[in-house]
Amino acid sequence: MKNNKILILEDEILVALDLQELLEAAGYQTRVAHQHSDALAILEKFSPELAICDINLGKGASGIDFATDAKQLLPKLEIIYVTAFSTLDIVQAAEDTNPFNYIVKPWNEEQIKVTVKIAFNYLNRKIQQHPDTEKLSLAEYRIVELIAQQKTSKQIADILYITEKTVSNHRYRIVKKLQLPNDNNNLLKWAITHFKQ
Repeated sequence: MKNNKILILEDEILVALDLQELLEAAGYQTRVAHQHSDALAILEKFSPELAICDINLGKGASGIDFATDAKQLLPKLEIIYVTAFSTLDIVQAAEDTNPFNYIVKPWNEEQIKVTVKIAFNYLNRKIQQHPDTEKLSLAEYRIVELIAQQKTSKQIADILYITEKTVSNHRYRIVKKLQLPNDNNNLLKWAITHFKQ
């Protein structure tokens, strides 16, 4: 676990310190930033696998802006949003950054610890899987796992609390990344083959 690095981007200092204390007590390495530019500077030196981001960072760029910019620097970085915002337009804008999860404040300690643990479990499993899964984000990886279980797009949307349209967009990107013929059955066959239970 000592190599599991997390960047915390949170403009409220006490909340950031609470998250840092909680995660370091659980054995993770952390760095804290309170604004977009600081977070990007830390990102280059620290190279975390995971970022926990608030969306509203006061004036200037948001956590969503950070996620978009961060993935240019570290394409494999996974994002967990922890925010008080849950309006449809903000959730949809956040979905466009392909986050691992979206937690609405107020959060509790177990919720954070479990979400982070699951995220790193997925990251570790991705490394051990077929090399092609390296191309997939964690959100895409989770969807492929559910496709392998023969879940429908509606069932996947319900399980992951996203829209069916978002699932369709993920399917499209997955097919492109894996260079499969653009057919749902081909993705299903690939998923079943590579994600044996």
